Amino acid sequence: MKNKVKLFLLLTGIVASLILILEGSLWYVTECKYTDIDIQVSPDERCKLTLQMKGEPEWPFGSTYGRILVRYDEKMINKINFEIHDDGAMLGKENWNIIWGLAGVQITLMGSEQDDQILQIMYDGTDVFFGYSEEQLTTEMKKRYGNIKLSGRDGEFYCYDTGEFSFLVKNDLLMSDNYKMEDYRYLTDTYFSGRNRAHEYGQIGEGIERSYTLIISLNSSSSEEKEWFCSDVINWLLSVTKELPYERNEELYQTISIRFKDEIYDYPLQHIQNFSQDNISDVYNDLYVFVENILEEDYEENISGKEKNTDDTNNNVDDKNGNREETENSELTEEIIQNYLSHEPDCSYQTADGIDYRMIPIDRACGSSYYVLVATADDGNSAVMINQDPYLGSGGGAKWISFLQDGQTGFSCLTYSGGSYGSLYRTEDGGRSFENVEYPSAKAKLPNGTYYNPFVMPEKVYEKDGKLYMEVGQGPDGDYYGENGYCHGLYISEDNGKTWDYVKEINLD
Repeated sequence: MKNKVKLFLLLTGIVASLILILEGSLWYVTECKYTDIDIQVSPDERCKLTLQMKGEPEWPFGSTYGRILVRYDEKMINKINFEIHDDGAMLGKENWNIIWGLAGVQITLMGSEQDDQILQIMYDGTDVFFGYSEEQLTTEMKKRYGNIKLSGRDGEFYCYDTGEFSFLVKNDLLMSDNYKMEDYRYLTDTYFSGRNRAHEYGQIGEGIERSYTLIISLNSSSSEEKEWFCSDVINWLLSVTKELPYERNEELYQTISIRFKDEIYDYPLQHIQNFSQDNISDVYNDLYVFVENILEEDYEENISGKEKNTDDTNNNVDDKNGNREETENSELTEEIIQNYLSHEPDCSYQTADGIDYRMIPIDRACGSSYYVLVATADDGNSAVMINQDPYLGSGGGAKWISFLQDGQTGFSCLTYSGGSYGSLYRTEDGGRSFENVEYPSAKAKLPNGTYYNPFVMPEKVYEKDGKLYMEVGQGPDGDYYGENGYCHGLYISEDNGKTWDYVKEINLD
């Protein structure tokens, strides 16, 4: 019996010991054991950094503990304990970033629930960095950027000249500089030099923290200007990213700004990660839509403003400077009548009751004509002045004019750029005043996948089932073919021609 008791006690002791050993091992593994996560070695192989995790993260979403071992010339010079707040995740290579300097190394510790923690460790084991000599700075800058020279000093910064632009260097552990930002500005200025595209910069920060945001001017609301603008931005990006690739310079290509009239619109560059000479369509098309939205918003605001400020007096019209002037429909002197009527109208429209509206060219400059709109009811024996400047100061070629059944609402097309494009003008007071009407792009695609608007020449406006429709052609240079052949664009308006929506392509014989 005693032997059995002894055996039981022995077995119990063994089991208890095993349990204690297992618990101790588990405690050691989860609380005390250091596990190597990553090792980084300096370019000259003299400094070695080892990232270690201590135990396991606190359960369930607590801190992760670790340390960094610093060896220089195989001698341990520092051990740094740290705590990471990363939602209870295991420590990984992504939790630190290393930048090597001449006199020391900068370590950034990162976690999803904390601000970056920056550590600077000197190779000589000291805690303070006292700066580099001018010779050391210049030697390093030449190693980084080639043939440069020191041109002066501005407080804590040293100024270096590349021969094309200047940049600043701070005498800190990493010899921080703003070379990339100044190179970005130099390349941008070089691209836009001599181009008909104004640009400027928004600037924040000072010294090496100074950064620029490019502001590019959108010159007008015309369809071709939208395409020219987007092409300019794309070609600028291709030019600059050739020297400063996106992959290593992401901070340069976050946002550009677009100046249109008196407003500035911030545009975050989209799809830039995959941008290249052979893949521009995603960036181009996103910008194209953004610009079109700017123009549409501006146009709708102009319409709302005009409706709000409309004068009840129909005889008030805008002069070229936007000022209101009294222009009653009045009979012209015989001399003026004969002068106007001696010119062939470039286009005309006759109403059902026999009134003939004529767009008469009275001046010509740089290949463009300027017009007056007159009306005659007796085959030109007498005439009435309707509008002395129907196209609001713009010159070109009057292609057509027509009126709806109400006799007051009318439309006209003025061609420009040698007849390649056309602008649509609208009146709602029988021609006494006109306004330029915008219509959206059809967003057809070129072979490279980028948007453009092939429909650039308004051809006619007509009523059907209580709605207005407009056919827009491609102009003399158009070569766009839809699924079933050469085509026009069909647009629809539900507000009597103030705004238009694109409907579809319509095929022509």
